[in-house]
Amino acid sequence: MRIKFNQQYKQKGISLIELVIFIVIMSVALTSITLIYINTTRYSADPMVRIRSIELAQSTLEEILLKAYDDSTPIGGGCVRFPTQGNTLCIPPVFASQPSAFNETILTSEEGNNRALFDDVDDYNNQLYCGDNVVPANTACPVLACQDMQDESGNDISAEYSGFSVCIQLSFAGNELNAVAPGTGTNVEANDAKRIDVTVTDPLNSRIGLSAYRLNF
Repeated sequence: MRIKFNQQYKQKGISLIELVIFIVIMSVALTSITLIYINTTRYSADPMVRIRSIELAQSTLEEILLKAYDDSTPIGGGCVRFPTQGNTLCIPPVFASQPSAFNETILTSEEGNNRALFDDVDDYNNQLYCGDNVVPANTACPVLACQDMQDESGNDISAEYSGFSVCIQLSFAGNELNAVAPGTGTNVEANDAKRIDVTVTDPLNSRIGLSAYRLNF
């Protein structure tokens, strides 16, 4: 005997269990998509920040390298004057290779903080330039006082580099260069080379450092 069901009793739509499963799957999928979207939005500006940091470090380093090696060296290089030795222009090589014997260090800027007047690389030693909303503690030179961010002409560009800082430090590097390439026949006197270290801290608290050697020539 065959029983025929009326069309009106056929199941329509979905069951409660199927609906719950659908909701769970969609919740997981939407959560994953949302996280991807949030992370993409959060880090989308990172490459631009990195580029600005590199450009700022490169421009600062190039600016310094174009200056004279020392206030007391003639154009094209020459003997470095030691102020503690009566400002003698040239002294015997044995002394020139041992600046520490005269308690000589990289000099600070005699032009003060007026970057437009800087004329030799020593003027930039231990300088800390900060854009808006930067405190020294968040820079690569926390012990130095922040100065307004400046360009080569001394113009204030703090607003343009809000959150950025530039730390500049110099050191004698003649012996360091000799140690890197021993036996080449080239000997650089200790005080005839300086290493320039430029460190940029960006608004994300990431740091980019560039270094270069400036020789006395």
